Amino acid sequence: MLDAKQKILHLLRSERPDPVSGELICRHLNVSRTAIWKNIEALRRDGYEIEAKPRSGYRLISSPDILAPSEWQTGLKSKIIGREARYFKSVSSTNDAAKELARLGAKEGTTVLAEEQTSGKGRLGRVWRAPSGAGLSFSIILYPKVNPMEVSQLTMLGAVAVVNALKQELGVPAGVKWPNDVYLQGLKVCGILAEMAAEADQVKYLVLGIGVNVNQRSEDLGELIHSAISLRAFTGRKISRSKLLGAILEQLDFLYDLWQEQGFAPVRTLWKENALWLESPVQVSGLHEVWQGLMEDIDAHGALVLRLADGSRKIFHSGEVSLRPGHH
Repeated sequence: MLDAKQKILHLLRSERPDPVSGELICRHLNVSRTAIWKNIEALRRDGYEIEAKPRSGYRLISSPDILAPSEWQTGLKSKIIGREARYFKSVSSTNDAAKELARLGAKEGTTVLAEEQTSGKGRLGRVWRAPSGAGLSFSIILYPKVNPMEVSQLTMLGAVAVVNALKQELGVPAGVKWPNDVYLQGLKVCGILAEMAAEADQVKYLVLGIGVNVNQRSEDLGELIHSAISLRAFTGRKISRSKLLGAILEQLDFLYDLWQEQGFAPVRTLWKENALWLESPVQVSGLHEVWQGLMEDIDAHGALVLRLADGSRKIFHSGEVSLRPGHH
């Protein structure tokens, strides 16, 4: 449900660049002039520039680049993903907040967003940090009817959604690195982390956490400068995070629907179309061993198929190894 602030914002947006009279807002929302004034003040505190003129009304001059649902939810074309949202200025990690909501039975597709994560998580327990307002950090609650072994299909689906959104929204030539990182010019621009609760062979809930480097400057990346890149660094301009978020959520919604209807096969095809190093030499590193070979394929379950020099094949599942380009 849109609250009063969101409804006022929606009205101001729909009439831009013209002002909207206080009387019209009163009629639309069925509230007093005082209530409207309080909501306008609250919007200003959130960073919206709103002009108020006697006898003409209120006019929206500019919006902040924030991830509040009022910025992206009204025009969202999706069936379930992003329809419900919880927004925080700061949170330890959006995945933790989403897991708590999932335990309480939040609706499927509920999206948890934060301007800042104080202890965001990456794969293999690494900490993922983003300065407030620069990155795009969000988590989605899903209730897929799968066993835990099949969850990697959904992280791969997430990576395809991000790549599609980057191409569509920004014309950026991103690719997916097995299993679920998104890369640009050989550097990481997005990471995805799935966390779940399962009983026996059934997933109870799945939280899909997505972190995109959007408006970080090169100096914000710190020691990651040699392994990571932001969209701003790549394009040379500031990007609207809320528009990009909307595009990713719509892609996720479309692909999740496709996956539920037709299984992993169509998602696998899309993943392979965007895959880095497919049919090229790669190096696969486990805890105690390293393998060199050709990245031949990903199988029907999303596992990596490596062809070794002697022609034999070895299968790797995500979570146990890491991948990098090899040498010709």
